[in-house]
Amino acid sequence: MELGEIIQKIINEEVTKAEPPLPYRAPLIGFADAHNPMYGQLSEMIGNEQVLPTDILPTAETVVVFFIPFSKEMAGKVRENALVPITQEWSDYYTVTNQLLSDIVVRLETELKKLGITTASQPPTNNYNDVALTAEWSHKSSAVIAGIGTFGLNHLLVTKAGTMGRINSIVIDAKIPPTSRAETEYCLYYKNGSCKFCVENCPSGALTEEGIDKFRCDSYLTGKNIRNSQQGCPGCSSGPCAWKGFV
Repeated sequence: MELGEIIQKIINEEVTKAEPPLPYRAPLIGFADAHNPMYGQLSEMIGNEQVLPTDILPTAETVVVFFIPFSKEMAGKVRENALVPITQEWSDYYTVTNQLLSDIVVRLETELKKLGITTASQPPTNNYNDVALTAEWSHKSSAVIAGIGTFGLNHLLVTKAGTMGRINSIVIDAKIPPTSRAETEYCLYYKNGSCKFCVENCPSGALTEEGIDKFRCDSYLTGKNIRNSQQGCPGCSSGPCAWKGFV
């Protein structure tokens, strides 16, 4: 079995045995060349300094990226509660999946070590400066480089399985042939200008066609998350692209 197949098998096994509030759909898995020149362009594109895969792991060769799509039923529940997008069902899903992302990395680290492969990773969430609201490593950008999806107007990753899900990545010192990048935009706004659901339904008004006011978004989240059991806001990921990308 090729290394890429071994990694895919491990991720699929972990997702299959997980017990979220609603079943997950099949994960999307991609591989990026750690020396892809796009990594060197991210600091300018994102607007703050980004570390390279080789900063995380000096011997880096490949970045493994995986996206776990939530169920279509979850998107339906979010839409049912459009005026209160931080529903408990969403919050539970968010929390459970963050733990699953970490568990998958631990399993990969353990299994790849047996094969003599060195790994390194960044946390799947809350890995940012909480004052400037900036991060040095973007899982979403690696996903775009690895061909898992494209960025949408909502500033989220839009995959063939949509935006509603969670993502993580791990850097390894073994070469795996990189997966091809998407040849088309998956976001309807960028494809043909026909959709602005995320902008029109952002409960904080932080998202516009010109960009996102991350401080306004964060203030909304801070104000709404009155309990530790409440996590995130799915408002910008609950449009037509919630469970599918427009290939």
